[in-house]
Amino acid sequence: MKHLILNEQANEYRKLNQFDNAIISYEEAISIKPDYAETYYNLGDLYHKLGQLDKAVRSFKKVVAINPDYSHKHKNKILTVIYFFSKGQITDALKTLELLIETNSKDALLFNMMGGCYVSLRQFEMAIQSYEKALEIYPDYAIPQHMLNSLTGYTSKEPPKEYVKNLFDDYAERFNDSLVYGLQYKLPFMVKDIIQKSTSVSKYPKTIDLGCGTGLSGSGLREISEHLSGIDISENMILKAKELDIYDQLHTGDIVEVLNSVQEKYDLFVALDVLIYVGDVESIFKSVHKFCHTESLFVFSTEIQEKDDYSLLKSSRYSHSDNYIMNQASGKFVLVESKNITIRKEGNNLIDGKIYIFKAS
Repeated sequence: MKHLILNEQANEYRKLNQFDNAIISYEEAISIKPDYAETYYNLGDLYHKLGQLDKAVRSFKKVVAINPDYSHKHKNKILTVIYFFSKGQITDALKTLELLIETNSKDALLFNMMGGCYVSLRQFEMAIQSYEKALEIYPDYAIPQHMLNSLTGYTSKEPPKEYVKNLFDDYAERFNDSLVYGLQYKLPFMVKDIIQKSTSVSKYPKTIDLGCGTGLSGSGLREISEHLSGIDISENMILKAKELDIYDQLHTGDIVEVLNSVQEKYDLFVALDVLIYVGDVESIFKSVHKFCHTESLFVFSTEIQEKDDYSLLKSSRYSHSDNYIMNQASGKFVLVESKNITIRKEGNNLIDGKIYIFKAS
């Protein structure tokens, strides 16, 4: 079968140190058989050896998602760590990492994964030590740097795109249950009514769901849209949204990059729980304004803070002040309505947020 031939061809390229050709062959094999765990493993292992750690993790996570038994029993115990983490067995993941580090003390990926385990256990000092060790080994490693920023109170403009991709690719399977039942996230089911109460428009010719995720907002937006599109940076989220058969078009990628690539204008832009993963939102406001009609609506939510501008929180999300949002909108949009809401639960706490409805000017 062709995918087997391509996998073996890639292995031969790898022996010859023709790594680019190996990657092309592995990816072609995956395109033919997307559930072929062995090729995802081979690709991840090559990325790991080449120091492309974020790509390695995404490939290894695919192995675990496709065949948990294969991944759990494999000699490469990084797969075992990912398996344990996916099951919420954080202590087991940590024990496996400790054993791995004994013989791989210069592997930045292991210390980054250890940091993630400690964050899950809310052992923040241990997490900081792990992320610092990862950066000591690999100073340009963007994900532990972002996590360290969030834990030590340094606000960056935005997280690395690989961080957001990895976060939501990993989260896709349990996203709906976790948000709706675990975190009591209700905004996607309220947004249609919020929009309708604020305007007299019954149907929007073209709507785009920015950061659509698994499509939680899709059903409501479908009812008020003649044509509905979605964008998400996570391929796994988009695959889940496709299963709903609600969206007319779905795009995988960065919001600004996709809008500039598609070059279409929309009447309604919706971005729920998107700005909390951005920080500096100037480019999003500019892109939305560029691709809207006069009087198009821009509806979005934020986590709020009293002080000016925006902050990176220990949760690795961003909060934004009302003044900052109004300054970003100035000259582009006019405020229709804003209201304070409870975004979700986090532990025993309720997270305060705000939903804004702006009209293009």
